[in-house]
Amino acid sequence: MVVAEKELGRRLQLVQGIHWLRGAQGDRYAALLRGYDAAGPQEHYAALREAGPLWRSSLGTWVGARYGVAAELLALPAAAGAASPAVAWDAGLPAPDPAGRPDADRVRELAQQACVRLWEGPGGEADLVADVAARVPAEVLADLHGLTGADRERLTGALTAASGALDAALAPPAYPDAVRLSAAVAELREVLGEGAVREAVVQVRAARELLAGALGALVAAPQEWALLVERGRGRAAQVVAETLRHDAPVKVQVFTAAAEAEVAGQRIAAGDEVAVVVGAANRDPQAFEEADVFAPGRVLPDGVRALVPAPYGSALDPFGTAVAETVLTALAAARPGLRAAGPAVRSRRTPVTGGLLRLPVRL
Repeated sequence: MVVAEKELGRRLQLVQGIHWLRGAQGDRYAALLRGYDAAGPQEHYAALREAGPLWRSSLGTWVGARYGVAAELLALPAAAGAASPAVAWDAGLPAPDPAGRPDADRVRELAQQACVRLWEGPGGEADLVADVAARVPAEVLADLHGLTGADRERLTGALTAASGALDAALAPPAYPDAVRLSAAVAELREVLGEGAVREAVVQVRAARELLAGALGALVAAPQEWALLVERGRGRAAQVVAETLRHDAPVKVQVFTAAAEAEVAGQRIAAGDEVAVVVGAANRDPQAFEEADVFAPGRVLPDGVRALVPAPYGSALDPFGTAVAETVLTALAAARPGLRAAGPAVRSRRTPVTGGLLRLPVRL
């Protein structure tokens, strides 16, 4: 065990060092994995698009950040996730079973019940990330599995400890965080059964990012919040659809090519690692008019839609979208006067999720 832990620590330091070195040498993909300043990753996204339709990073990864190429890459058959993940948190876990996923109506029902429990008390100040976006998906998952008491608390704690899993595969976390992630996955195996672990980790974090992204955009644009309050569920669906484009919950999808393919004039060999920078592609000005503007209800050109990958084979729909639409509708009805109570804080070294850490509001 001691030898394995030392090897993990060395690997994390090595991968992080390579990212810093290659990023400093001008590799924009390595710089994205290394981390970015408080302004967020948009500067990196623009540089990644400008680097070409499909190019190979000095890390050995094929990188596509323009919309058309990204859509083509996501349609390729994939053999696995990253060829050499920084942290292989899902090693040995079976692939998710689509037949076992709940339908959207059941998810909405449970999300509505969670919202009622959340907003029973009076208003005040709250952090919409910790108190809503991170909490409701975990509550819904616990209800789907019928967990109560100590098992419910174990699930909540393990999901919190595993929340960095998607980013840990590409951007090595600190050693203590990697150890906690491994322990959290083991805990989830015991509570949910190993067949449900991947789905739980991916869907709860992706739903959190989708909901936090939507809430962040609405808080930053009071006129959009007012429209949600006025129009309810129909507007909530439009907000969620636009958030999938404007602030994608999964911003980088990495996979190993299962077969040889030619994309944008480049030959991708079977076994090559491919990174689709969804966050950049979904804001490609060649595909979307006023791409950086948050505009729920926008009319998209024929054949163009937000790219929504399924990391580790776990689709965001229906769990994530149903949770987000339900929470937005319920929050707008229960707290129509919601407004910002301080600056939003975005994570700086989470290339896959890249979302908000805090969103303080007055309810």
